[in-house]
Amino acid sequence: MNVEIVLAALFLFAVVGTVSFESLYRWIYSFSERTEQEIIPHLREVNLEQLKDLLNLADEGYLRLNLSPVAFRQEQRRRIYLTLEYYGRMSHNALLVRDWASTELRKSRKTRNGEATSVSTQLNNTCVEFRICTLITRIRLHAWLFRIKALPFVSIPFLAEARRIDSFDLVYSYERIKQEAEKLSRACGYQGKLAQGM
Repeated sequence: MNVEIVLAALFLFAVVGTVSFESLYRWIYSFSERTEQEIIPHLREVNLEQLKDLLNLADEGYLRLNLSPVAFRQEQRRRIYLTLEYYGRMSHNALLVRDWASTELRKSRKTRNGEATSVSTQLNNTCVEFRICTLITRIRLHAWLFRIKALPFVSIPFLAEARRIDSFDLVYSYERIKQEAEKLSRACGYQGKLAQGM
């Protein structure tokens, strides 16, 4: 019973520490208002076609069949690292777009622009959902890296499984973020260059 209390206390401490760190980080590094033009230079390029190829089950099956187990294990580690890089970029971009959507939501409430209010609310929600699912997937990928390196006798997971959490498709969701960002840009009277940088 003492072990359960210690584990519960450690979990609570981890949650409080994470929330405190995130709050401090946002306080130092976030801006109260972000315009479309301000976030464009900070966006990181994501080649979705390459990511789709990386997460393709047929391509992965081909590698699994044609490489030795040791070579496939090494290749799978490389592929997981690359997937982590893509998801990191996508999460970074989603955070910036969410900040911009929040700014536009506050503005649209003052100007009573109903279309901008609706689109910015939807974009904000999509970005938050995407970031949560990306965080879970990235934790999972790190666990797979540990499993591949530390437990060589355990089977290697299929990387294609890292594209979805239940019915939530990360690649499709990111494409939705790009489409909704373009829609919000037009609703606010901008040129719509934001989605091109993503």
